[in-house]
Amino acid sequence: MTLVLLLPLIGGIGAYASGNRMAPKVVLVGIVPAFLLSSVLVFEAFNEPILYRWEWMPGYRLGWYVDGMPALLIALVCFISLLVHLFSAAYLKGDPGIKRYYAKLGFFTTSMLCLLAADHLLLLFVFWELVGFSSFLLIGFWFQDQQKAKAAREAFMINRVADAGLLVGVILMISVFDQPFISEFSPLENSSLLTLAGFGLLLGALGKSAQFPFFGWLPKAMAGPTPVSALIHAATMVAAGVYLLIRVQPVLTPVVLTTTAVLGAFTAFMAAVAALTQFDIKKVLAFSTISQLGYMVMGIGVGAGEASLFHLWTHAFFKAGLFLGAGAVIHYLHAVHHDDHGFDAQDMRLMGGLKKHLPVTFISFLICGLALSGLPLFSGFLSKEGILTGAWLWAAATSESYGWWVYLVSDLGFITALLTPIYVGRQIWLVFFGQARSELKPVSLAEPVLQFKIPLMLLAVGALWIGHAFNPLNAHGWYFSNPLFGAHESIDSSIPLFTMILSIALAVAGLAISLVFFGPRSNRTLTFQSAQQPQSFLGQLSFKSWYIEPFYDLVSRVYLRLARTFGRIDKKVLDGIVNGIGVWTVVSSKVLAIIDREIIDGIVNFMAWFSKTIGGMLTGIQSGKIQNQLVWLLVLLLSIVLWFQF
Repeated sequence: MTLVLLLPLIGGIGAYASGNRMAPKVVLVGIVPAFLLSSVLVFEAFNEPILYRWEWMPGYRLGWYVDGMPALLIALVCFISLLVHLFSAAYLKGDPGIKRYYAKLGFFTTSMLCLLAADHLLLLFVFWELVGFSSFLLIGFWFQDQQKAKAAREAFMINRVADAGLLVGVILMISVFDQPFISEFSPLENSSLLTLAGFGLLLGALGKSAQFPFFGWLPKAMAGPTPVSALIHAATMVAAGVYLLIRVQPVLTPVVLTTTAVLGAFTAFMAAVAALTQFDIKKVLAFSTISQLGYMVMGIGVGAGEASLFHLWTHAFFKAGLFLGAGAVIHYLHAVHHDDHGFDAQDMRLMGGLKKHLPVTFISFLICGLALSGLPLFSGFLSKEGILTGAWLWAAATSESYGWWVYLVSDLGFITALLTPIYVGRQIWLVFFGQARSELKPVSLAEPVLQFKIPLMLLAVGALWIGHAFNPLNAHGWYFSNPLFGAHESIDSSIPLFTMILSIALAVAGLAISLVFFGPRSNRTLTFQSAQQPQSFLGQLSFKSWYIEPFYDLVSRVYLRLARTFGRIDKKVLDGIVNGIGVWTVVSSKVLAIIDREIIDGIVNFMAWFSKTIGGMLTGIQSGKIQNQLVWLLVLLLSIVLWFQF
């Protein structure tokens, strides 16, 4: 198991040491064996979980634990990472920093694998942070561009805010509830502290999986190379939050789970609305990822954790296929317009008609897009049905306790199911169909066989239902469902049938709407090259993604303004008071010193002198000389006579 975790990092270090020319080949020495060994690890973990403990310090142990769930996800991460490594060789060919890129990619992959294998909460937190740090390095790969460097910093800092909540949850679970190992979680009595710990864990998951109110960082992550976007959005960083919630679900209180369901549903809806009006091909997919992650988080909150894990699994295939397909489109347009430095190869307003020049990319993108839309015979339909069914059953079961509003969770899920095929269809029509809105021409190696075609075809096959279940209409028919979760309890079949029919109808309706508005012959498509930002309030709400980024900027400005205000108060008021007290203390100490020296010491010195003088005189009386004795006797007699005389 240790080799599986470390091989991607070893391959990345080897690639960095070998130089730019050999890096794409040397790096395969690490990632290919890692994928093969991870496949073996799946069989071993299903037969018997792998447990390893070691003593970190006297009396304190850490450890790994890999059973079926982390083993499957480790294999998934290795597979997607392998395809990204292959794709990157052509996508970044000629880039002067390619050896540095592969080193960062290996670091990122190893960090994610260790996060999945970590059993101790402290160990999980360490690799949680390393995943965030390595993603920062990859997002800011082209750090010479100030905008890309800024996007990397913002993505990193937003995650740090959420990670503070995770740290609180980890500390409470370890120190208060004595539950350091995830595999040994036991039922706990509901309490306010347990709820606080649950909210801390939830906050960390919301940040990493880009859920409201933290989803503003994920579109910024598009600043990195497109293969990095595929890896981050498909099976690694953003999946970590969902994975964490699935693992800690047994200790989450009902209040935390209900909050999880509500936030997931709202995030899924908000991100789907934001994807409707974007012009950037990668931004549409970024908001799509946020929306699908919202589905998964909602599923965990309503008790459909199995369906959420299934959707996490299927989402990795079709979303990686969509991002790599977008990468192939961007790569082709860069090749065609390499002389035009002002050309934006990610702007869908400048695309159209690309299916002729990128046939494999088109077919793969179409299949993965239909899977994302939730059409039958595709993987996304199966896993999404399980979540929608779970949400409907949860709302029906809890409506008496919580009220009618719980149906908003399932309703938002169904509304999102309508919006998803609209923006997916819009993207497919605008990118691949109709007349080209910019110059297109044949390019040699537009789709390299090994680097582009094979990864895209493998991911397209993974987007079909047959790779995940025998029955294309059974949401609980995942091949790994029984080994992971056991046999399913019988449920009311009428509810799943109802949700299935409604979901299919919404998916078909969404694609039909996209065809009407953005089909090859629609007026909107013909004038799309000159399209500008929407002017209506709802259009602006969508295009500016619910103003979440301006809200971040507002919070930042308010914080900086408060910091400056308090700085001025500190400098002019508090420092003035402190300095005044200091000056008063110095002056008063000097005055007291003079009083002490001239008056107190003067009196003391005078008394000492007086005592010395009197003492000297009296000492003379006691001297042994007869002359002195006679003198003092005469003085005494004279004094007595004078006393009586006067």
